[in-house]
Amino acid sequence: MKKIAALFLALFILSFLSTLASSDEAGRIHFINVGEGDSILLKSQGKSALIDTGNLISGPRLVKYLKEKGVEKLDYLIITHPHPDHIGGVFFILPMLKVEKIYDNGQDLGGVRKTCAIYRWYEDLVRKRKDYAVLISGDTLTLGNLALEVLWPLEPPTSSDFNAFSLVILVSHGSFSCLLTGDLTAPGERELLKRGVSLKADVLKVGHHGAEDATTEEFLEAVSARMAVISVDEANVWGY
Repeated sequence: MKKIAALFLALFILSFLSTLASSDEAGRIHFINVGEGDSILLKSQGKSALIDTGNLISGPRLVKYLKEKGVEKLDYLIITHPHPDHIGGVFFILPMLKVEKIYDNGQDLGGVRKTCAIYRWYEDLVRKRKDYAVLISGDTLTLGNLALEVLWPLEPPTSSDFNAFSLVILVSHGSFSCLLTGDLTAPGERELLKRGVSLKADVLKVGHHGAEDATTEEFLEAVSARMAVISVDEANVWGY
């Protein structure tokens, strides 16, 4: 039954996203199964962007998936926030694929880099690249026919609450829009609502893997999505 439900959901997503455009060249959004973590592939007019990269274990599977989809180069690699289940695949992608530009939210790693090696590795591999830059609210990117608008955070975060300052990105084409929220939790949602930013979207990528500390009723009402996607490992230890 679970396999049938998963297949139905996948077909429903594909059917729904086909309304984005009349051809593959206009735009596609892939919510990739990376187990415990997030990874989203955007494709439009021969260009590709990857938002988050899953965890270390899923890295080889992610690279395989990208190559199966014909991705040999990423125009953009975007990390919503530097938690291990979002940055793990970076260590496999960067040696295997050409990346034109890499972004994250500029999260301060001063405290954690001293106690956790993955953050030191991340800084060495990602933030020392010449093509690395920080995204904040108001920044925009274009990927073929897709427009990417950054809604959050307002500035590079220094808080130890990484999730609350995840990049929030609105992907749109014509009348279609998809809101990608990384691991955004309730405090970040409240700040977005206070700012009066239009959050309406056809598809919502639910924040923080569907955890109880995210996706408040007020936020859901503001987005008014027709579909919600949750990226979560069925057997995850967190009980999401």
